[in-house]
Amino acid sequence: MCISAIAVRRRGADSGPMAMQTLPSRIEFGDHRIAGLRLADCRDVDESNELSARLFGSARMRRLRAGGTFHFTHDHVPFGPISFDRMSWGTHTQLVPRTEALPGYYLVTLPIRGAARVRQDSHVQPMARGAGGVFSPLRSFEIEAYEDFDQLLVRVDAAFLARAWQGISGRPLAAPLFFDPAMPDSPALAMSWMSLITLGESVARLPRGSAAREYAQSALAASVASVLLTQHPHNHRFLLEAGTSPAAPRVVRLAEEFMLQRLREPITVQEVTAACGVSRRSLFAAFQAHHACGPMAWLRQRRLEAARGLLEKPARDGLRVADVALELGFAHVGEFAAAYGRAFGETPSVTLRRGRLR
Repeated sequence: MCISAIAVRRRGADSGPMAMQTLPSRIEFGDHRIAGLRLADCRDVDESNELSARLFGSARMRRLRAGGTFHFTHDHVPFGPISFDRMSWGTHTQLVPRTEALPGYYLVTLPIRGAARVRQDSHVQPMARGAGGVFSPLRSFEIEAYEDFDQLLVRVDAAFLARAWQGISGRPLAAPLFFDPAMPDSPALAMSWMSLITLGESVARLPRGSAAREYAQSALAASVASVLLTQHPHNHRFLLEAGTSPAAPRVVRLAEEFMLQRLREPITVQEVTAACGVSRRSLFAAFQAHHACGPMAWLRQRRLEAARGLLEKPARDGLRVADVALELGFAHVGEFAAAYGRAFGETPSVTLRRGRLR
């Protein structure tokens, strides 16, 4: 029996899983005690699957050994676009998302005790105290936790991290952001994460919903994003290490202006080169040097971002994903959805659903 399942039945059949009563708990990491909520305390594998899906997406959870006692616990502290979570399973357990990837979020794991291993694509990352990892959406994900493995997780919304990247780098993401799974063995980095946990402990003491809590958790989320983007290895890190980005060449500025004015119109490369007065080769060379992609790839990303804006704040009832795709020049809705998923780590229908709830 699970404590959350009991709470649902007490409240009646009209209450859904997100309306569950929760019990207070504390997330412990070192000398820190972070006030949180116990979302699950369960000894049934199937019910544990359902409970963990509320925040981390549907997954296949199974015991790998008959010995030991399965005991799934999940403690949670929400901080806006990020959260601190503590999860353990008690016995040798495997967990694989049903989408085979993290759905729309990055996951930083800081082991407290025990050992585990995480597989992302072909990379296998051992996990133990002092040896954590950072895992990215859009890549296959599978964790095998051994007996008594216990971990602190920092869950970071992918769209929030993309906005943070643009704020730090001064440029939008031209391609999905992927982190190296292994966390660098760096005393400075370990100190940074301990400082973030200390800050999280202070923020968690503030009343939820208060102006002070809202402000403080925004600052905490921004600090987490800064540490991830500036201190962890990832595929866009070289753009920061190269120093201040030079001003865009005139041909790039002209092309960007021409394309942005026609964001909802069909555009060919020939039209862009004619508007800029340069050859196709010169245009592509300038975009590769400044954006690390071609002009049409740059335009496609701007259209995807415009689509995300429309889906996040639907201006009319009955708005469909297909309407947004066609409005922004995507003739095939399936191709649009695939490109959108690669760019933002979630399907356009998920974004639209969240926008309607807002």
